[in-house]
Amino acid sequence: MKIGIIAPINFLEDYCITDIQYILPRLLVEESTYRDFYIYRKELGNTIILDCKVPNWKRKPEEFEVIEKALGMLPPDIIVAPSHMFNARLSRETFRKFLKDIPCNKSRVIRCIEGTSERELKYGKDTFQAIPSHMFRFLDKLPVESLYIENHLDPNELLGREGILVTSLPVRLGLQGRLLTDFKPAPESLTFYEEEDLYPKITLRNVKDMIDIYKEEE
Repeated sequence: MKIGIIAPINFLEDYCITDIQYILPRLLVEESTYRDFYIYRKELGNTIILDCKVPNWKRKPEEFEVIEKALGMLPPDIIVAPSHMFNARLSRETFRKFLKDIPCNKSRVIRCIEGTSERELKYGKDTFQAIPSHMFRFLDKLPVESLYIENHLDPNELLGREGILVTSLPVRLGLQGRLLTDFKPAPESLTFYEEEDLYPKITLRNVKDMIDIYKEEE
């Protein structure tokens, strides 16, 4: 499993140290520090994943105008199409509209799986899709090789799976002075604008430990 780290804007250089980079369109458009960092990582040959959601814990589509601006600033390797949290029908409609209205050029567009029951878990012909953390309860019904977006609690919950995991868990724990092994209760979601990093050694250790957990499976 390849790992990408999600971190606040102020700490991107400290913790986004792998060759997988996960970005959000609105932050790319509005925050120059964020944009410059990821443009540089693209120049280094990193894999860039653009997730077309708003910068919020709830999965909600970003405005298409913002997405288009982001694509013009930094063409990603993978685009996670916009979706609506748990709403399979609305997500399918948005996916079709997105493919019709947004020019993605050479980027690979993947669907984000949504739903509230097994019968709604339709992922099309291409089995490599995005699985957000709120859908992990259906993992045994979904493709093993996927893009896993976030894991809010247990750093080991995706052992045995394949693909890519992008996660802020090591950073969120570190900002509270907690090691990766001390993952209960789940830390709060990132705002991306956190300014204090009181325990940088702990946070960096968490990031490296997270990478090592899944590197052993490769």
